[in-house]
Amino acid sequence: MTGYLLRRVLQAAAVLLAITAAAFGLFYAAPSDPALIACGPKCDLQQVEAVRAGMGLDQPILTQFLDYLRGLVAGRTILDVDGTPIDCPAPCLGYSYTLHQPVLDAIGDRLPVTLSLAGGALTVIVVLGAGAGFTAALRHGTVTDRLLSTFTLVGASVQIYFLGYVLQYFLVYSTGLLPPPEYSPPGDGPGAWAAGLLLPWLVLGFVNAAVFTRLTRSQMLETMHEGYVRTARGKGLGTLRTHLKYAARGAAAPVVQLLGLEIGALFGGAFITETVFGLGGVGTLAVDAVTGNDLPTVLGTVLLAAFFVVVFVALADLVVAWLDPRVRLT
Repeated sequence: MTGYLLRRVLQAAAVLLAITAAAFGLFYAAPSDPALIACGPKCDLQQVEAVRAGMGLDQPILTQFLDYLRGLVAGRTILDVDGTPIDCPAPCLGYSYTLHQPVLDAIGDRLPVTLSLAGGALTVIVVLGAGAGFTAALRHGTVTDRLLSTFTLVGASVQIYFLGYVLQYFLVYSTGLLPPPEYSPPGDGPGAWAAGLLLPWLVLGFVNAAVFTRLTRSQMLETMHEGYVRTARGKGLGTLRTHLKYAARGAAAPVVQLLGLEIGALFGGAFITETVFGLGGVGTLAVDAVTGNDLPTVLGTVLLAAFFVVVFVALADLVVAWLDPRVRLT
């Protein structure tokens, strides 16, 4: 297990390095001039060149990339437009000349919103998706199975922005069944925190739960016909207990792997959901950065999303290796 863990850590580090290089290359190839954007429209050519030199954009791309990597590990000093040195501690994701603060600070201010949204939606996905798939497998061929299959079809077809606006209109503004979506820090009260995010959780969770329902159902149906499950049934164990104790664990590995991959889609969906419900999270920050050509912030949000995807996929692989020791040999 130790060797497998070491391989997965090295693979995750290599993937993150490759994504960082690709994102930095796209940043460098962007048609916008970061120096001109940072300096502003009133700067003359000499001032723009001074800002470009201060930002290190006059250096070869490899030198810039190595400086960026060094900043991620050890931090670095960045010059402001007027030449004032700015300390950017590790992990330094750059400096936003639009927001006038380090990118990491800008992300940190908004990250609790996105984490709260993604975490609550992930709970809905696991409980609703896996629970519906497990129930559909146990009730295979019945009306319940067909209804849950219809649920997966609707969830896989509907879009977040459509469902979000429709449910917000009917559940918030027309009937008042739910409070208006907003983010309240958990420290202000768990009740207000959960109430303000309930509708976004349900929308994001429902849209992403369909694939979990289908996979859980198919894996459960396959595992329920395995010899060890039939043996447990033959020894007198009840149907529900047999499926919970034996079949569910056998079917869990692909579902856990999908869960790791779903983190990436979940963050992408969270970005859209934040825009639909007016939540000021990292998604809103990314959209504003793209609109305002704030390239360091765009790069920072891309790397953040990549970090979460790679880390959670690696964690999912470790859980799968624990569930199925045969995986460690591959």
